[in-house]
Amino acid sequence: MMNRKRCAYCRGQGSAPPGIGEPSAPEPCPVCNQRGYNLVPSDAVLCSLCQGSGRVAAGGGDWKPCPDCGGIGSRW
Repeated sequence: MMNRKRCAYCRGQGSAPPGIGEPSAPEPCPVCNQRGYNLVPSDAVLCSLCQGSGRVAAGGGDWKPCPDCGGIGSRW
Protein backbone atom coordinates (compact mmCIF):
# COMPACT_ATOMS: atom_id res chain seq x y z
CA MET A 1 0.00 0.00 0.00
CA MET A 2 1.22 3.49 -0.84
CA ASN A 3 0.81 6.43 1.52
CA ARG A 4 0.77 10.11 0.71
CA LYS A 5 3.62 11.81 2.57
CA ARG A 6 4.43 15.51 2.71
CA CYS A 7 7.50 16.22 0.58
CA ALA A 8 10.49 16.36 2.90
CA TYR A 9 12.66 18.36 0.50
CA CYS A 10 10.31 21.33 0.02
CA ARG A 11 8.41 20.73 3.27
CA GLY A 12 5.14 20.51 1.38
CA GLN A 13 5.48 23.91 -0.31
CA GLY A 14 5.86 22.58 -3.85
CA SER A 15 8.77 24.91 -4.59
CA ALA A 16 12.50 24.36 -4.17
CA PRO A 17 14.08 25.92 -1.08
CA PRO A 18 15.97 29.10 -2.03
CA GLY A 19 19.73 29.23 -1.66
CA ILE A 20 21.60 31.99 0.12
CA GLY A 21 21.61 35.17 -1.95
CA GLU A 22 19.19 33.82 -4.55
CA PRO A 23 16.19 35.85 -5.60
CA SER A 24 12.95 34.76 -4.00
CA ALA A 25 11.31 33.67 -7.28
CA PRO A 26 10.15 30.11 -6.50
CA GLU A 27 11.23 27.22 -8.70
CA PRO A 28 9.29 23.95 -8.84
CA CYS A 29 10.44 21.34 -6.34
CA PRO A 30 12.60 18.78 -8.18
CA VAL A 31 11.40 16.00 -5.87
CA CYS A 32 7.60 16.32 -5.81
CA ASN A 33 7.08 18.36 -9.02
CA GLN A 34 5.02 21.02 -7.21
CA ARG A 35 2.57 18.54 -5.63
CA GLY A 36 3.84 19.07 -2.10
CA TYR A 37 3.71 15.32 -1.40
CA ASN A 38 5.18 12.02 -2.56
CA LEU A 39 3.76 8.51 -2.56
CA VAL A 40 5.78 6.12 -0.42
CA PRO A 41 5.20 2.48 0.55
CA SER A 42 3.68 1.95 3.98
CA ASP A 43 6.77 -0.03 5.05
CA ALA A 44 9.20 2.83 4.21
CA VAL A 45 11.73 3.80 6.87
CA LEU A 46 13.41 7.11 7.67
CA CYS A 47 16.49 7.80 5.55
CA SER A 48 19.60 7.46 7.69
CA LEU A 49 21.72 9.91 5.67
CA CYS A 50 19.44 12.97 5.79
CA GLN A 51 17.48 11.90 8.90
CA GLY A 52 14.23 12.35 6.99
CA SER A 53 14.84 15.95 5.90
CA GLY A 54 15.31 15.02 2.24
CA ARG A 55 18.19 17.50 1.97
CA VAL A 56 21.95 17.56 2.24
CA ALA A 57 24.24 20.56 2.17
CA ALA A 58 25.58 21.37 -1.29
CA GLY A 59 28.08 23.97 -0.13
CA GLY A 60 27.82 27.72 0.01
CA GLY A 61 24.60 27.54 2.00
CA ASP A 62 22.70 25.72 -0.74
CA TRP A 63 20.83 22.43 -0.48
CA LYS A 64 20.43 19.48 -2.80
CA PRO A 65 18.18 16.42 -2.63
CA CYS A 66 19.64 13.61 -0.55
CA PRO A 67 21.44 11.13 -2.82
CA ASP A 68 20.27 8.12 -0.76
CA CYS A 69 16.53 8.78 -0.74
CA GLY A 70 16.24 11.14 -3.71
CA GLY A 71 14.87 13.89 -1.46
CA ILE A 72 11.85 11.93 -0.28
CA GLY A 73 13.16 11.45 3.27
CA SER A 74 12.27 7.74 3.35
CA ARG A 75 13.78 4.56 1.96
CA TRP A 76 12.25 1.19 1.15
